[in-house]
Amino acid sequence: MTSSSRLVETVQLNFEDFSESFLTCGTCLTLFDSGEHQPKLLPCSHTLCRACLQRIVPNPASSSASSSAAAAAAAASTLGTFRCPICREGIAVPIGGAAAFPPSFVVNQLLDLMVSQRKDLVPKCSIHTGRELLFCETCDSVFCAACQSPEQGGHQNKPDHTVLSFSVAVKRTAEILLYKAHLATSQLSSAYETVSRECDRLDSAAESCILDVDESFQQLHELVERRHSAVRSLVRKLQDEKRRCLREQLGLIAQEKAKVERECEGLQYQMDVMAITKKISDLNGRLGNMVALSEPRENHYIAYKCKGSAEFNAIDSAISSFGSVLVSATYPGLCRLELLEPTATVNLTCRARLQAVDYHGRIRTGGGDPVTARLETPLGELLETAVEDAEDGTYLVRFVPLCAGRHRLTVRVFDRPVRGCPVELDVAGRHRPVAKVTAGSSGACQIERLQAPYAVASSLAGTEVFVSDTGNCRIAVLDSNLQWLGEIGKDTAASGRAATGLAVDAAGRLWVANWKERQVFELDPSQDRIVSTISGDFLAEPGLVAVGSRGEIVVGDAGSGQVHIVDPGSGCRVASIGNSSSSSRRLKSLTALTADWSNCADGGCSLVYGLASGEVTVCGGGDWAKIGDLRCQSSNGAVAGLAVDEFGRLLVARQPGVVQVYTRPLGEFICDILPEEQERLRRPGGVCCLPDGWLVVADTAGNTVKKFRYT
Repeated sequence: MTSSSRLVETVQLNFEDFSESFLTCGTCLTLFDSGEHQPKLLPCSHTLCRACLQRIVPNPASSSASSSAAAAAAAASTLGTFRCPICREGIAVPIGGAAAFPPSFVVNQLLDLMVSQRKDLVPKCSIHTGRELLFCETCDSVFCAACQSPEQGGHQNKPDHTVLSFSVAVKRTAEILLYKAHLATSQLSSAYETVSRECDRLDSAAESCILDVDESFQQLHELVERRHSAVRSLVRKLQDEKRRCLREQLGLIAQEKAKVERECEGLQYQMDVMAITKKISDLNGRLGNMVALSEPRENHYIAYKCKGSAEFNAIDSAISSFGSVLVSATYPGLCRLELLEPTATVNLTCRARLQAVDYHGRIRTGGGDPVTARLETPLGELLETAVEDAEDGTYLVRFVPLCAGRHRLTVRVFDRPVRGCPVELDVAGRHRPVAKVTAGSSGACQIERLQAPYAVASSLAGTEVFVSDTGNCRIAVLDSNLQWLGEIGKDTAASGRAATGLAVDAAGRLWVANWKERQVFELDPSQDRIVSTISGDFLAEPGLVAVGSRGEIVVGDAGSGQVHIVDPGSGCRVASIGNSSSSSRRLKSLTALTADWSNCADGGCSLVYGLASGEVTVCGGGDWAKIGDLRCQSSNGAVAGLAVDEFGRLLVARQPGVVQVYTRPLGEFICDILPEEQERLRRPGGVCCLPDGWLVVADTAGNTVKKFRYT
C-alpha cells in the first residue's frame, strides 16, 4: 500500500511591507489600483503606474490625426523611445502612447489576492468603491480624489501639499506612534530610576539621621549620668566629712572616759578625806567641760532637694526642644533663579537669587535647604561660590568670575538642579561705567560741559560727589548717580583753574587746595562759603589735600616736593615728609595723596602718596616715617589718584587709564578696573569711593567723570 504526504508551508506577510515592495509604483510610490494608477508592464519587466507613464511618454494625439497608413507610420516613428526610470533601459513607445503598454497581469493578480485575503481592509470611498482614500499630511485630512470637484483644486494638484495613500499614511502614523511610545516609555523609565534613586537616598539619609540622633541623645544620656554620678559622689563626700567629725568627737569622749576611770580607780579605799575632796572638785570642773562633748559637733542631716514638678517640667521642656528633625517641601524643578546684575564683568562680584517653591507652586517662607552652587569657566574650571541663606525662602549666590567668556552656573537643591539650570552668562573682560557726566540736559538744569576735571571727593554719606572742574573755575556738585546738583567755589576757592585737590573732613567741610593761590581753603558746601584758609611761606604749590583721622590737614606740595601735616585750628605746620633742600629726600613729581586710618588702633592714621614715576609710598607713626612701598602687580604707570574705602582697600588710578584695587595700602593686589574701549579713560585724574563698592574717577582729557563698580 502506497502512501503520499504533502508539506504545506504557511507564510505570514506584513501587508504594508509587501505592498511597499511589490504593489507600489517605483516612481510616485503610490499603491497600484484599477484606475489612474493602473499597473503597466514595460518590456524590461518593471512595472509603472499609468499616471507616471503619461507624464514620461509623449502624447501621440497630435500625430494620429492623419488617416493614411504612411502618415500613421510616420507618426509612430516620431514617438521614439524613453528610458525606464528604474533600470534606465531604452523602451520603444508603442502606437497609442502610455495606454498601449500592456497591463501587469501579475501585479493585478496580487492586488486581487490581497484584497480578498486581507482582513484589515484599507477604507474605500463610499461613493467610488474602487477608489482608495488618500491622506493629506499638510491639511491632516482624508479624502477621495474622485470626489473632489475641479473647483476645489484637489490636494494633489497643490505643490505645497504632501499627499499619501491611506495605507502609507497609516504606516507612517503607526511608526510615529511607536516612536512617541518608545520615547514616553524611555522617559518614564528614566523617571522611575530617578525616583528610585531618591528613595534610596531617602533611606540613606534617614539612617544617617538616626545615627546622629542616637549619638546626640547618647551625649545627653552621658550628661545625665555624669550629673547623677556627681550628685551621688557629693552625698558620699558630705557623709564622710560628717562621719569623720563625729568619729573624732567619739574619740575625745572615749579618751576622757578612760582618763576619769583611771583616776577614780581605788578611791573607794582611799581614807584621805582631803584627797577625795580634791578629786570631787576636779570632777566637778570636768563635768562642766563634758557638756560640750555631750552635744554632737556635726549633725546627721543630708537630704536631696529637687524643685519638684516645676524643675521636672523645665527639664522636660528642655528635652522636648532638644534637637530637631529638618524636612523640606521645596521642589527644585519649580524654584526660580534670577541673576541680580544685568551684566557680568571679570573680577566683580556677581549675585544670583534663588526663590524656593514647593510642589504646589507656593512660595517658601523658611530656609534651611541644602543649596549648592557650581560655576564653570569656559575652560571647564570650577570657581568658588558662596551661598547665603536669608531664612525667608530665598538664597543668595555670590561668585567672582576671573576670566572673560561664557560661564555656566548650576544651582542645586537636594543635589537636584533647579529650573532653568545651568544658566549661561557671558562675562565681559572690560568694565562699563554705570553713569557718567555728559554735557547737556540733566534733570531740570542745563549743565555745561566739564573742562579738565581733576580731583573728586565724596560726602561722608556718599550722597554727593564734588568735582574740581578746573577748566570752568568751579567745583561741580553731583549726586551719587552723577546727576547735576549745582556748583560751588566759583572764582573763589576754585579760581585760576588751579583747584586740583579736594578732601572732606569729619564735619562735612570741603577742603580745596589751590596751587596758584598757594592756599588751602575750608569751604562750607551747603552755603558756598569759605570758612578758613591755610597759607604760609612753607607752601609753594599746594595741589593736593587730604584729612587725617584727628582732623589734621595733609597738604601735598609739588613745588617743594613735600607733604605737610597742618593743624587746621592754627594753620601751623606740624610736620613734613620730604626735604625741599635735599634733592635725594625731595618727593619728585608728587601726583596723588590720601589718608588711611582704618587699621590704626591708636586713632592715628597713615598717609599714602603717589608719584609720577609710579611709586606708591605709605608713611605713618608719630614721626610720619616711611612704612613701605606698595608692590604693584600690573601696570606701573604714573599715579593719578589715590583713595581708601571704609574697609581699608586702596584704589590707585594710573596711566594709561586703569584703576587698581588692593586689599590695603601695603596689601595684595585684587584686580584691575579696566574700562571697555569706547569708555576708556584717556587721562585719569582723582578717584574717590562711594558706599557698596562703587568708585568715581575723573577723566581729565575726556572732560568727564565716570562711575564704576569695583567689588
